[in-house]
Amino acid sequence: MRGTWITNSVLLLGITFGSMALLAQQTSAPAGQSAPETTTQSNAGATGKMQLSAEQKQQLSSLRASMRDQAAIIRHDQTLTADQKAAKLKALRASTREQMKAVLTPAQQQTFAERRAARRSAFAAKLGLTTDQQAKLKSLFSSTHQQRQAVLNNTSLTNEQKQAQLSQIRQASQAQLATILTPEQLAKFHQMRRR
Repeated sequence: MRGTWITNSVLLLGITFGSMALLAQQTSAPAGQSAPETTTQSNAGATGKMQLSAEQKQQLSSLRASMRDQAAIIRHDQTLTADQKAAKLKALRASTREQMKAVLTPAQQQTFAERRAARRSAFAAKLGLTTDQQAKLKSLFSSTHQQRQAVLNNTSLTNEQKQAQLSQIRQASQAQLATILTPEQLAKFHQMRRR
């Protein structure tokens, strides 16, 4: 079970890095041409491309490199449990995402949000989720996240108590997931997460 949560964290990290790498590739200028230094909102919205300036590319690259270094430090910290590492990695991703967002113009942020929504829709389509299932999954994931954060932030608990409570939350979440998805969807969900 613990491996599933770590896999989720790694998957989200990969999606974040992959998205930004894809965006950088799509906005790279052909050989011999310089990248645009500025982006007009109408141009970014009309083409659906991010059209990052050279400065933005450099800033995003620097943020990604810093995140990789910090993530490596967290992963190799022997004083942290797997759940603590996952929580720290999640917080690091959220912080980096906000910093990256600050680098983008409002039009670029909108394009990025649209692409992210499209990926979510594609995921839901691959699983064949109904609107009701999507709403229930969103609620489940939000609730699970809040419960996990409450446990991780509870300073009155020992690490063993935290691990036990996090394990209970995971088991309850898995049980609820099985009630939301059909057996075929659940199998496909686990298969997609493993990839």
